[in-house]
Amino acid sequence: MDLKSLNVNTLIRSGVILLIGAPLSLGVLSNVMASNSVPKSTAELERIQGRLTEPCVRYIFSKGDSKLERDAKNDIDDIVGGEVAYTETCKWVLS
Repeated sequence: MDLKSLNVNTLIRSGVILLIGAPLSLGVLSNVMASNSVPKSTAELERIQGRLTEPCVRYIFSKGDSKLERDAKNDIDDIVGGEVAYTETCKWVLS
């Protein structure tokens, strides 16, 4: 194998990785930046806790893989703006 073909192969491989990796990286970066909407005050945290109380009670007392559990998770996702660690989130809400 000569040096010229090795460089061409390396350039092609790098180009393919760039074409695939760039959109994925930008997508992940935009999701991270969007999820950085941290509550700015204690009052806002208390308001979120209040909204999460009822769905968390349903989640904690539902059977695993039940419709009640899925509905509670969906409600929690809607309030928070994405999936979370439901058990830990509900422990925080109900503490």
